[in-house]
Amino acid sequence: MDSYPRPEKTAQITRFEPASASAAELSEYVRVELAASSADEPYERALTADWALGRLTRPTSEYQRRIHWVARVPQLAGPVGVAMLALFGAADSDLAAINIAVHPGQRRGGIGTALLSELAMAAGSRNTLLMENIRPGTPAHAFADYHQFAVVQRTVQLSLDLAVGDGGRWEVEAAPGYRLVRWTGAAPEDLLASYATARNAIRQAPHGDMSFTEPEWTPQRVRDEEAMIRGRDGELRVVAAVHEQTGEVAGLTYLVIYQHRPELADQEDTAVLAAHRGKGLGAWMKAANLQWLAADRPVVKRVRTSNAADNEHMLRVNHQVGFRVDVTSENREARTADLVRRLALGSPASAL
Repeated sequence: MDSYPRPEKTAQITRFEPASASAAELSEYVRVELAASSADEPYERALTADWALGRLTRPTSEYQRRIHWVARVPQLAGPVGVAMLALFGAADSDLAAINIAVHPGQRRGGIGTALLSELAMAAGSRNTLLMENIRPGTPAHAFADYHQFAVVQRTVQLSLDLAVGDGGRWEVEAAPGYRLVRWTGAAPEDLLASYATARNAIRQAPHGDMSFTEPEWTPQRVRDEEAMIRGRDGELRVVAAVHEQTGEVAGLTYLVIYQHRPELADQEDTAVLAAHRGKGLGAWMKAANLQWLAADRPVVKRVRTSNAADNEHMLRVNHQVGFRVDVTSENREARTADLVRRLALGSPASAL
């Protein structure tokens, strides 16, 4: 780390408001993100401007508030760095997540560190800052190392290519005593309460040493999430396993397709209540959702998901239905107060 140069550029950091930004300003912000992604993640299929713009401008839920910044350097047109701080849950929540991108042509001049300082100060009383999906060997990995973000969870990113997938993998034996129910958009009213209860099973999934605790799922939170996805021009596709004897949801899986990237589906949570585990519900539900997707949305060519590296059961399920590991990554955390203190000492520039 001693070889890192001292800051040479005086970055001007300002808040960025996507809701009031002009089309040109939004395009400039997205340009930095796309340039950084193209340089740092060659194994990821190229991001599109529409996808990045959608992520920037579409609404989040009441459980997450985002604050954005841009970094500019005199004599250069447009921003050279961008950053986002995500505040989870209520104001007294313990955790915030950050994302920083610096244009590859403007790195190693302290711009990333200047943005990090702004984010750390703005986090206020949040005890911990999280950096997600940090891939080994990337500039973000060196940045996290340098600023002493500790590894709190190892993850794997997986994908399923529907064009070459083996549909036979989706012929999964049904679980006796259960039936599958599927829907798009909104959960049926008669299943809403038990569906919300089943969503809470994800809180028992392995999460390493991460500080983040999934907020409790309630019927209202379910409805809020459904509305948020609609507001982002997304289609929510859910398959749930209903226990015949009780009529209640025992498990669920869901994926989301966004209009600005219709060829890609994101496989999100798969969860089964403890009393119903060991019956093959996870693979059955996930396979049924993939069958439905392939038949109903042929424009979708790829499904992606992620797992905690130590969640061996869900990794087996994902492999069973055809997912394959693309890359490994890490979630990293730093105590906000410690980070602010280190940054105040004027550390050298990082890899960003």
